Amino acid sequence: MIEWYKTSKREDTQLADRRVWRSKCGHYRVEESTIRYGNRTDRHGNHLGYPTFYRAMVLKDFGWDILSYHRKRGPAVASCEYFHEHGHPKPPKTKKRKKVRRAGNS
Repeated sequence: MIEWYKTSKREDTQLADRRVWRSKCGHYRVEESTIRYGNRTDRHGNHLGYPTFYRAMVLKDFGWDILSYHRKRGPAVASCEYFHEHGHPKPPKTKKRKKVRRAGNS
């Protein structure tokens, strides 16, 4: 199990506001990114900008490698935990096939 620091660090750029949660071992991190372009609301209060997303990342030889993208922080942390235990990213879920109803089979 990976131990995480409780607080995040800010790493803002010109394009996005970012927060980063790091593991205590230094090999894993989860990055929250909010794009600044179009980040406003209309007169009804609806958000018009890009949604906030999270990246699960692992440290490789020459920098950070992205494992997966998520909408919430919890699944991004779980993706890092899976990589730590198994040594490879979690495989994507397969979609269930829909049943096909055929005429004459009553």
